[in-house]
Amino acid sequence: MGSFLVIMILNWAARSQPDSQMAFAQTPDRPPEKLDRGFADLVKRVGGAVVNISTFARPKFPSRRGPVNPMDPNDPFRNFFEEFFGGRMPRPDRDSEMEPKSQKPVPFALGTGFIIDESGLILTNHHVIGGAEEVKIQFSEDDDFTPAEIIGRDPELDVALLSVKTKQKLTPIPLGDSDRIEVGEYVLAIGNPLGYGHSVTHGILSAKERKAPELKLAKYLQTDASINPGNSGGPLINMKGEVVGINNAIDARGQGIGFAISINSVKQVLNQLKTKGTVSRGYLGIGVGELNEELSGQLKLPKGTKGVLVAEVIPGQAADQAGLEPYDVITKVNQDSVATPLDLTTKITSIKVGDSTELTYYRKGKEKKIKIQVGERPSPKLSDSEKGGSATPKKKGKASSLLQDWGFQATELNPENGQELGIPETFARQGKHIVVFDIAYGKPAAESGLNRGDVILDVGGRETQSLKQLEEVMKGLQGKTVMIRVKRFAPNGESAAVVILLKPSAP
Repeated sequence: MGSFLVIMILNWAARSQPDSQMAFAQTPDRPPEKLDRGFADLVKRVGGAVVNISTFARPKFPSRRGPVNPMDPNDPFRNFFEEFFGGRMPRPDRDSEMEPKSQKPVPFALGTGFIIDESGLILTNHHVIGGAEEVKIQFSEDDDFTPAEIIGRDPELDVALLSVKTKQKLTPIPLGDSDRIEVGEYVLAIGNPLGYGHSVTHGILSAKERKAPELKLAKYLQTDASINPGNSGGPLINMKGEVVGINNAIDARGQGIGFAISINSVKQVLNQLKTKGTVSRGYLGIGVGELNEELSGQLKLPKGTKGVLVAEVIPGQAADQAGLEPYDVITKVNQDSVATPLDLTTKITSIKVGDSTELTYYRKGKEKKIKIQVGERPSPKLSDSEKGGSATPKKKGKASSLLQDWGFQATELNPENGQELGIPETFARQGKHIVVFDIAYGKPAAESGLNRGDVILDVGGRETQSLKQLEEVMKGLQGKTVMIRVKRFAPNGESAAVVILLKPSAP
């Protein structure tokens, strides 16, 4: 399983009308199950809709499997998806040196899915079938494997839609309303943990609206129902026998902390998965950050303003064409308030590509409105676990005593030092930039959250394309709180802009 910050970003969906065109199973108007027989009657009613999923692929070499460390203090949810399979999963779309095509595919991964209509549509996680050459399902442990076809993929939400042809009668499981379930309600998880197919566990809903950096669109439900490797893609069920989530991840550090993707997020994209096989999402082309009280003061916003800070505007995209600028603060989308980056992402990704929307925002303390035509979000990039650099760049540049007072050192970016700091060569060759290569522990830069490898875009709106320019700007701001806008790159090459408040040392 991929990284999970206790929380990702935030990569943005065409307004897939919650599948008015698709005839999914409907829930009879019935009260929750009585518990005088435990959950037995409920399991009998919905258990037949759950299937075991096995995937197959030709083996790769050299083998890169090995132990992982979920206790890494730098990433408390390290290898989130990979841990869910008990170690690193090989992926044909990522690993090179495939053995000869004549070699027979071998078992690749186990997971779970569930039937959502009588025609044989099955929902699961994308990471269950990602990289597989063959996908087969079992309706029960005694059944033979039945080939399944992948008809839709959505890596950003981590869902996939399968189709299976069979002569047996299929009983779908109804999709519920994950917005209505409340913390403390009973839930069931049914799945294929460690190959023990159709295992049932129960617990309560522990929390809602959890966020994940690798799945920036997913709204997670947290549960203490026992979930293990192989449960991926299985249903999280309420007491009415409805699916409220797709089991997706666990925190490997402890017990009773499992996560499921809310089913309402999934319902928004089902029609696109069935008709197109992919999902188109709305996109503004901005990098955003959290707004706090100190930033609000620096930006001269009315007291109590809630919104999302624009940290970056990508040239040529919708926001740039409409005139949005860094340091703007977006407060509403079509009159709906947005208080966090996730709020904004959810609103924009639900707007159909090409449609217009109205944004309300603040610029230099004044409220403004703008009409913007929503673009299409770029397809996500595959992560590259091999990418990275050495600990210290070879060419640091001349040390600056002025910057040392703030607790960091910077130099002019070039392809060589950029590679060593994990910055893509394509970016390092574009224009002139200053990059941070050293952070002093306990100094203002470290306390403020400035990082090695941060590319400084501007200081309080003033460009800094050379070390001399940066020193001149910082010299004039000694003793003051400084807003610095930086660009950060993830190991897979994706980037985000962040605004940092750099405070002077206490006297």
